[in-house]
Amino acid sequence: MNENQITVTISDQDFKIKCSDSEVDLLNKSAAFLDIKMNELKKSTPTMPKEKIAIMVALNLVSDFLKKDDELKDYEDATKELEVIQNSLDLEEFK
Repeated sequence: MNENQITVTISDQDFKIKCSDSEVDLLNKSAAFLDIKMNELKKSTPTMPKEKIAIMVALNLVSDFLKKDDELKDYEDATKELEVIQNSLDLEEFK
């Protein structure tokens, strides 16, 4: 596994991060997204310290992630229910 050291800029600060070749694109996208979110919050609350902005953005992102995770679990449950119904229908077909 080849590792790269890449530099990402978030909120005007450079970070050197080691990652595998397969993670470079995702890391760049993640850093760009985080930079956008931090800049949005900075514009709406210009006096908030950078550390607090980072924490607020992190909380928002984790909240969004957990909502999506719950939605995914709901879809998985619905899929299982549909499979049970489909299996029941398949069994009825052979009677």
